[in-house]
Amino acid sequence: MHNILIASVVLSLSCAPIVVYAMPEPVPATQTDKQKAAAQKKKEAEKAKAQKAKEKEKAAKAKEKAKAAAEKQKAAEAKKKEAEKAKAATAKENAKKQAEREKAAAERAKIAEERAEAQAKKEAEAKAKEEKALRDYEKYQESLENPKTEVISYFNLGFRLGYAAMMDKFNGAYMGAGTLNQSNALQQLKGGPGAGLDVTYNLEYGHFLFETGLDFRFLNSTSAYGFQVTRLDKAYPGTQYHYWFDNVREMRNMFEIGIPVMFGAQFSRYYFLLGAKVHYGLPLGYSHKGQYDITVNDPALMEPYGMGIYDLNGETNQKMAFKPLDVSVAAEIGLDLDEWLQKQPDPKAKKDKVKPGQRLPFGREHIHYRVALFAEYGVLNTNATPKNNPVEFNATDVEVSKTNTLLAMNGDTKLNNLFVGAKFTIQFEVPGKQARPVPPPASYAIYSVVDAETNQPLEKAFIETRGTESGKIAMREKQIGPKGFRQKHAVGNFTAEAKAENYYPVSFPFSIEKVGSTEYVTIALRHMPVLRIRVTNKETGLAVPATVQIRKSGVAEPAYSLATDSTTGTTRQMLEEGPKYSLHIAQMGYDTVDMAITNIGDSLNIQLMPIKKGEVFIVKNLFFATNKTRILKTSEEALNDLYMYLARNPQVRIKIIGHTDSVGKDEANQKLSDGRANEVMKDLIERGIAADRIQAEGRGETQPIDTNDTEEGRQNNRRVEIEIL
Repeated sequence: MHNILIASVVLSLSCAPIVVYAMPEPVPATQTDKQKAAAQKKKEAEKAKAQKAKEKEKAAKAKEKAKAAAEKQKAAEAKKKEAEKAKAATAKENAKKQAEREKAAAERAKIAEERAEAQAKKEAEAKAKEEKALRDYEKYQESLENPKTEVISYFNLGFRLGYAAMMDKFNGAYMGAGTLNQSNALQQLKGGPGAGLDVTYNLEYGHFLFETGLDFRFLNSTSAYGFQVTRLDKAYPGTQYHYWFDNVREMRNMFEIGIPVMFGAQFSRYYFLLGAKVHYGLPLGYSHKGQYDITVNDPALMEPYGMGIYDLNGETNQKMAFKPLDVSVAAEIGLDLDEWLQKQPDPKAKKDKVKPGQRLPFGREHIHYRVALFAEYGVLNTNATPKNNPVEFNATDVEVSKTNTLLAMNGDTKLNNLFVGAKFTIQFEVPGKQARPVPPPASYAIYSVVDAETNQPLEKAFIETRGTESGKIAMREKQIGPKGFRQKHAVGNFTAEAKAENYYPVSFPFSIEKVGSTEYVTIALRHMPVLRIRVTNKETGLAVPATVQIRKSGVAEPAYSLATDSTTGTTRQMLEEGPKYSLHIAQMGYDTVDMAITNIGDSLNIQLMPIKKGEVFIVKNLFFATNKTRILKTSEEALNDLYMYLARNPQVRIKIIGHTDSVGKDEANQKLSDGRANEVMKDLIERGIAADRIQAEGRGETQPIDTNDTEEGRQNNRRVEIEIL
């Protein structure tokens, strides 16, 4: 109880200030009712004033609100008016633009129309030009079929080379002045070189030819003789000297100036001339050499005896005598060389452009060339040498003291000249008024390539044309678009080779039968199906960069070797219809795939199964230098395939195992296999594969997979294997 009282006192003392603060101030006991009324009135006045201020403020707000509404309405009306104005301006601008567009369209239409008219005019002019060229050519061909004979004149410069001979003819017995006797003379004609120069005038009338002018010729001829001469010794009656001349050679030279009179005919490029030539000879002299043997018949002796062999004391460059005129019959046959040697006009050259009926400047189509064979034989005897002894002696000298030309053996010796050989002639034609030949007008082929199914032109195709018979290229490969292509061609048979991407190529034969004609060559190509292939990892679904081989049935070598895209794993190939195909994929780190291709237009999705942990496979096409660890450059593809496999499969760890054959010592083979495995590991690390993913080990010759008794077996044993860890 005592404790309760103490707590009550403490609590009351603590709460006393709070109670005092909460109680209202007491009204003084002295305040009156008047004061209360005044206070109440003041309070109401203040309240009315506050109410009035509130109403005034409300009215001001209402006025402000009305003003704002009016301004808003005014602004809205202004905005509406502005919008209408802008709309009107926009409409006006659109109308202006529309008018400009219509004007531009009209101008474009006008330009297009003008271009079309210009193109039509150009095509019409080209067609008219082609038609005129065809008419001119047909007219020219008609003139060839019914030619008007004209006289054509030429001045000729001819050069002749050939064989010359001065053929002497004498009888076989000669008795001279009682002291010389010649019998059984032997003669052999050797002949010699001849040369000639012609400066002539040639007239051509149709096929008829006539030629005359000046003819210069040089003749050189050699003749060999063998004969016997008998001489009586006056001092010793009965004694005879016999002179046996053996292989006496006489060389004669002659220069002649003559006038030819020749007639003949021209047929196409071939011609001939026949006639005569009258020459005046200028002897250039003669020389001879040889030997003779002297035998003596002495009556006092039983047998004749010889005095030896002597050189003929021949004369050199002695003059000869000829009759004034040498008449020869002549023949010439040859052909024109214009089509090979004459420079032809160039239609693209400005200097070669002439009007119809006009000729090119002199020296272009007026120079002609000929080559011929000729023969000239002298029908008159030209020998004018007086009768004389071929050899002379001193009265007391048994040796020959003087010699004469062998044409002086007797008075009946005749001399006829022969000259045969080849002739080259340059002809200078005198310009005439005959019309210039009209070349045939161009013929054209208009090419187009279409789809065989839709008959629509292809956007891009290629055509090459060859002559059907000759195989020569008539049009080199050109790209053909939807509008086609116009190509100039000669008359003949042709074969066009057309090809386009994803289409089977086609050979299309066609003919251009007439000059000036146009052949429309439309080639339809059949679409080629495309085999599409996608190679992925069967477990991850990711693309695999692989080499895909497509093989034809019964053929070991692949027909196509395709590389898939490293990102998408896809590749494609167009295949010909007919053969059966199979697909082969042997990719590093995956099981091999072999399958038949049933449809060359299929889309194949090939899933490669990765080789599992613990499996071992051989790295194909990995080559080392002989008995060395150095990797050859030919191994690049195999190393890159191994790198790509590891890069695409970062979770895979491998062991590289090197093997050798049994040739050599065990220690050397072990060291070699270690080195090769380490070289492969080093290459992969340099390419970017982490070192902790690769192990290398050499096993030498301890694990052969084939016999070591053959080279093929040893080659199989020399290998590098990959084990998946």
